[in-house]
Amino acid sequence: MKETIGIVGAGITGLATAYVLSSKYTITIIARDLPGDLGTSWASPWAGAVFHPQIKASIAQQNMQIACFKFYWDLAHQDPSSGVKIYPMTEYFDDRTDDLDIWYKTLMPDYRIIPRSELPKGVSMGLNYTAIAMNPLLLLPWLKRKLEERGVNFVRKEIKKLDGARKITQANILINASGVGAKELASDDAVRPVRGQTMFVKTDFNQLFMREGSEYTYVIPRAGSGGVIMGGIKSDRLDTEVDLELKGDILRRVNHMTNGAFEGLNLSSVTDIVGFRPGRTTGLRVEREGDIIHAYGVEGAGYIYSFGVAERVGELIERAGAK
Repeated sequence: MKETIGIVGAGITGLATAYVLSSKYTITIIARDLPGDLGTSWASPWAGAVFHPQIKASIAQQNMQIACFKFYWDLAHQDPSSGVKIYPMTEYFDDRTDDLDIWYKTLMPDYRIIPRSELPKGVSMGLNYTAIAMNPLLLLPWLKRKLEERGVNFVRKEIKKLDGARKITQANILINASGVGAKELASDDAVRPVRGQTMFVKTDFNQLFMREGSEYTYVIPRAGSGGVIMGGIKSDRLDTEVDLELKGDILRRVNHMTNGAFEGLNLSSVTDIVGFRPGRTTGLRVEREGDIIHAYGVEGAGYIYSFGVAERVGELIERAGAK
């Protein structure tokens, strides 16, 4: 008989963990929000969802990202209905002039440094490579369907304590993938919501663009949607009101980065998106505490780490034994 695992949270981390573990364990996912829900109280449906490697990462974190990339790369080739698709990436920096500390130069296909003569004003270094973007509105329901086919049980319920999840799931091991909810469920004062505001724009533009350093700007195509997500911003604000001035600033930055690809865009025609990333001031937490494994705190990089985090959770279960 398989050991029973309970997972708290049905965001990308919880779903990825269930997907990786479901061949070995009987799994129940308990969550307030489930794939298909579009409330702003959870982050996963609203993410830009691009596999954009994080430069500042420990070796363990790099390995998680590599595992995640390999999963998405295979999925993009095997099942386009998942909403995972391959795109050309242009990545710009204004805080570095070389790629000496960019560890993913050997990971990302077609990697090359852009000649300085081709860089936009204010950019000190640029990269091209082949990357992957996901449409969460397709991928999350796709994962739920696949998990249900594997016998994973979903329970919609908001819990206030992890003991409540243990009683409902009757699990030997609980995995806390509750995102911002971990502030209460794990009594972790380092957890905080990080506000993001983006725009969905109808267009046939099909390239990834990122800029980092003094600003954080991106254009991310969403497979199957006929458009892109534009951003971005990180803020400590906790309201969901759309900042109209920020919309114009995002468009200005995007046009500078893309050589005016969206000149003339009518901002009243876009769909505004405000969401809250599951941040943690001390960074990603993937560790075991008795019969609980914590997996949260990845902020805006959930789609970059999720399946790698899942593999790490599996290692923690096996290392100590499920019981």
